[in-house]
Amino acid sequence: MASDDTGTPEDQLRQQYAGAADMMLRSVRAWSDLLTTSTDMAFDVVLKNWDYSRSLRNSAEQAVADTIKTQHRLNREMLQAWQGYSDDVKEIIEKRGT
Repeated sequence: MASDDTGTPEDQLRQQYAGAADMMLRSVRAWSDLLTTSTDMAFDVVLKNWDYSRSLRNSAEQAVADTIKTQHRLNREMLQAWQGYSDDVKEIIEKRGT
């Protein structure tokens, strides 16, 4: 009978099964790590986009507020100029009428 270094067929099957199970566990760990990393990255991107959107919204709101204040000031100044003009026209008309 020849010397068999690999063992019996049952031992060979156990070794193959153990190797396959080890590869499967490594694969599951790798997929788990990938899922964890992907999820973390996705949440980071969402959070950064949220912060950027909030910052952009605040900037837009400030720009609108500044525009409204400027428009209000301009309207007030134009109304004062118009009142001065109409007072001058009224004064001219009253002078000619008398």
